[in-house]
Amino acid sequence: MRAVFIVQESADTHFSELMDSMFDSFQVMTGNQDVISMIYMDPPDLILLDSGYLLSKGGGIVREFRSNTIFGHVPIVAFLGKSEIEAAPWLDIPIDDYIDTDESDLSIKRRIQFIFKRAIREVDMNPLTRLPGNESIIRYIQGMFDAGEEIAIAWVDIDNFKPFNDRYGFSRGDEVIVATGRIITNALKEINEDKTFVGHIGGDDFVFICPGNRVRSLCEEMISRFDMVIRNFYDDEDLDQGVIVSSERDGKVREYSIMTISIAVIYNEGAHYTHYGQASQDATDIKKYLKGLDGSNYMIDRRGMKK
Repeated sequence: MRAVFIVQESADTHFSELMDSMFDSFQVMTGNQDVISMIYMDPPDLILLDSGYLLSKGGGIVREFRSNTIFGHVPIVAFLGKSEIEAAPWLDIPIDDYIDTDESDLSIKRRIQFIFKRAIREVDMNPLTRLPGNESIIRYIQGMFDAGEEIAIAWVDIDNFKPFNDRYGFSRGDEVIVATGRIITNALKEINEDKTFVGHIGGDDFVFICPGNRVRSLCEEMISRFDMVIRNFYDDEDLDQGVIVSSERDGKVREYSIMTISIAVIYNEGAHYTHYGQASQDATDIKKYLKGLDGSNYMIDRRGMKK
């Protein structure tokens, strides 16, 4: 993790040493340097600003940070004393958070750790479904493998989504994706178990994690709900035909059935998997098989189960 600390003239030695102990890379920049260009060349994970620099530059420099497409998402944190927090109109400056410099070293370190973890979640959150994205999914699953947790992991894919999207448009397609995310999330929530997780890989692909003894009933419940709900997104004409008729780029006319879902499940018992890529590849093979079948289906790969 890399951080930069931007100060007006010189950094407080104590705070510099404290920050240096927290980050893999820590750099102090002063107000007379071209900080925009320096940060652009090597974007950090966190930008820290002292109050002197903020008072000197006002909110303009923070807004300039925010407008940059390269590092505009990087969290910006101000170092403020108690009197400064009470006196200055900091709410008008688009910083993400502040550190009270009068707090103990441990409190400051813990607050920065929480800020950074929150920033990671927000950056990786899917903007449509508000579910954790691909990086969080990989990190969570790999953590489970590293801990030797015995869990079931299921990859969920909507079948025939693209022709639906082409016919009805992105807006209705987004509604289908949001509804699918809710179906998965609600089903997981209702079992009220620990070690559950739902993530949105992207597009019409999701993943969920649950205890192995609950995955079969969850798959069946999700399929039942999806098959019932999905019909609400089609016009009566297409429902009556049972298919969408679509002209492809090659000029051929094809028929696509009402959307279904395919759920590929792998088990991790006895620490069968050690790397996310292994599990993902096995799930991809299963999904390829399921997509050749009619209707909504799930399949559990028993290679990761104890004999």
